[in-house]
Amino acid sequence: MGSNKDKQEKKGFFKKIIDDVSENIKEGASFLGSKAAEAGEKVAETSAKAYVASSEFVSETSDKIHDYTEKQTLQKKEAKLEKRQVELSNKFGKITLKHYLKNDSLHKPFLTSKVVVEVIEEYKANEKEIKSIKRKIKQLENH
Repeated sequence: MGSNKDKQEKKGFFKKIIDDVSENIKEGASFLGSKAAEAGEKVAETSAKAYVASSEFVSETSDKIHDYTEKQTLQKKEAKLEKRQVELSNKFGKITLKHYLKNDSLHKPFLTSKVVVEVIEEYKANEKEIKSIKRKIKQLENH
C-alpha cells in the first residue's frame, strides 16, 4: 500500500490541478467579463451616437417644417394683400373717373377728400406690409 507521503503527493497533485483549473476559470470569466463590458460600452456609445444623430435629424426636420408652414402662411397673406391692392386700385380708379366725368377735372380738394385719402393710406400700408412679408419669406428661404 501507499505511504502517507504518496497520499500527500497525490493530494498535492490533484489540489494543484484543481487550483490551476480554478485559476483558469477565474481568468476566463474575468476575460469574458471584460469583453462583455467592452461590448456593453460600445453598444452604449453607439446608442448614444444614434440618439444624438436622430435628435439632430428630428430637430432639423422640425425646423424645416416650421419654416415651410411659416412661408406658406406668409405667402397666403401676401396673396391676400395683393388681391386687396387690386381692389383698392380699382376703387381709386372708379372714384377718380366718376369725379372727373362729373367735374371735368381732379381738383386738390377731391384728391385730399376722406374717401380718396382712406384708399391711398390703406394702399400704402399694404405696400409696406407686402415688402415686410417678402423680406421674411426671403429670410426663410435662406435659413
